[in-house]
Amino acid sequence: MLKKILFYIIVPLLVLSCNSSKYQKALDPIDGGRGFIENMMQGDVKKAHFYIVSDSTNESYFKEMSTTYFSLDKEGRQQLRTAVIQINEISAVDSNTTIINYQNSLDQKAHKLKVIQTPEGWKVDLKYTYGPNL
Repeated sequence: MLKKILFYIIVPLLVLSCNSSKYQKALDPIDGGRGFIENMMQGDVKKAHFYIVSDSTNESYFKEMSTTYFSLDKEGRQQLRTAVIQINEISAVDSNTTIINYQNSLDQKAHKLKVIQTPEGWKVDLKYTYGPNL
């Protein structure tokens, strides 16, 4: 009897834990962009990866970004982790697309991210940042 009770308690908990994402989906474009930028700068590539649109081109660009981050020496990564994000401009292209122009306090170079609304929340499309759109 005790085994049946435990079974009916544990199995639903396991199913629920498997279905829920480790990361909270972004409910607006600023959260999606910030989630990606902050986690990439902190070196949390798994969490940063959650905030990108999943396709082969984005995966390739993301791999390049991750390689670049981890090729920095320890001091370079630490400087990037402590850098401050500065938002220069947020432009809504339409109700499903936003462009975030930002820089960090370390390199002061302007970067642009395209954030689009998906069924999984707001995600970054790296094709805009690295593709021929700029």
